[in-house]
Amino acid sequence: MQTRPPIPNPEDYGIDLRTGFVPSQSVELPAYYAPWRDLCSKMPELLQKQTARSAIDALDILDTKHLATLAHWQRAYILLGYLSQAYIWQDRSIPSSTVPASVADPFLKACDHLGMQPVLSYAGSSLWNWEPNGRHHDENHHTSGTAASSCPDLADFSTIKCYTTFTGTRDEDSFNLVPSMVEAESGRLIPLLLNALDLVHQHQVQQKQQQPGVFLHLLPVLEECTRTLTKMHEILSVLFDNCDPSVFHQDIRPMLAGSAAAEDKGLPAGVTFQCSDGSRVVAKCVGASAGQSAFFQFLDHMFGVQHESKFLVSMRAYMPRQHREFLGAVEKLPSLRDIIDARSPTPTTTTTTDRDQTLVTAFHAVLEAFRLFRTRHIAIVSRYIVQPVAAEARRLRAEGKPTTEARGTAGSKPVPFLKQYRDETVLR
Repeated sequence: MQTRPPIPNPEDYGIDLRTGFVPSQSVELPAYYAPWRDLCSKMPELLQKQTARSAIDALDILDTKHLATLAHWQRAYILLGYLSQAYIWQDRSIPSSTVPASVADPFLKACDHLGMQPVLSYAGSSLWNWEPNGRHHDENHHTSGTAASSCPDLADFSTIKCYTTFTGTRDEDSFNLVPSMVEAESGRLIPLLLNALDLVHQHQVQQKQQQPGVFLHLLPVLEECTRTLTKMHEILSVLFDNCDPSVFHQDIRPMLAGSAAAEDKGLPAGVTFQCSDGSRVVAKCVGASAGQSAFFQFLDHMFGVQHESKFLVSMRAYMPRQHREFLGAVEKLPSLRDIIDARSPTPTTTTTTDRDQTLVTAFHAVLEAFRLFRTRHIAIVSRYIVQPVAAEARRLRAEGKPTTEARGTAGSKPVPFLKQYRDETVLR
């Protein structure tokens, strides 16, 4: 009997069967942690007046023992991550190389609990960072540890907002939440694809490979993947409609910066978290980046997409532990490309069935939809990073000042990097 690693159950890794890596419910922290929440709610004003550091210095050190659920720890990570970034980057010309114990103590504990680096990452700024917006929010639900809203809100940008932001603008809401909307829309692909692999394996174990039925069941799976990838592409327009590139470049992006390779920003030695027991933790971390998404690395494996660069693998250090472990379990499995390639015509194949050709054609449609999504992502990076940086560089050169090249928040050269990943989506 053929054996293979077990199909992982997404729910064992904190993954929702409908919304994937995005929590399907918005939960509030216990009232004990109101000082964190209150301070973050005042963040736009504090940053404008440059009083965020003094307000954070005045915070009491709160105990993490009241964080009773995974959702609580995620919320704590968000708030503390934002407070940490605000403390560091309040004055961008003179960033702080230290974070005080009022934030450092609980933040390091939250990072340890979730298996994350001590920096605000993609999970904190996007995946977990949503709540109902205004009139769509039932105040009776917004109590300690209870669900404030569930996943239907994620389908409509007008019904959601960020749990925490630096600017309090819809520009920042859209930049952070469009990735969440994309991932929530496509979350159902995770169990769909894993179940498809499981069915194929069960069929092979029963040694009925010559019967076409089990492989034909892949056809609706592939068609659903194409439809979903197309919908994901459409959701990206929400960002273009709601986020002004100048607002992002001037007010949002600088606050997401990391401390790795940040010599030109004034952090040659990274950031030191000063703990109440006298210990210090020095960190050199990259900033929040879509490259830290586990979902797209999941799709890459399931579709057999191979990337020459190891950059995305390095970004796993910034994912929650459960997301990394899930990817590790998935990568032990064959890909759909492996299965479909086995039924594709080759130079030594004399015949191929219409059913096999239909399956191959459907799979190529999936890859093309994935390629188009990545092309749209390149347009986003060009609009929000490359073009504003180029405009700023022209201004600085005219003033006789030094310039820097455009890089993503994780330190990569964004457009060449993303073009390579797009092209590799359809290559083998």
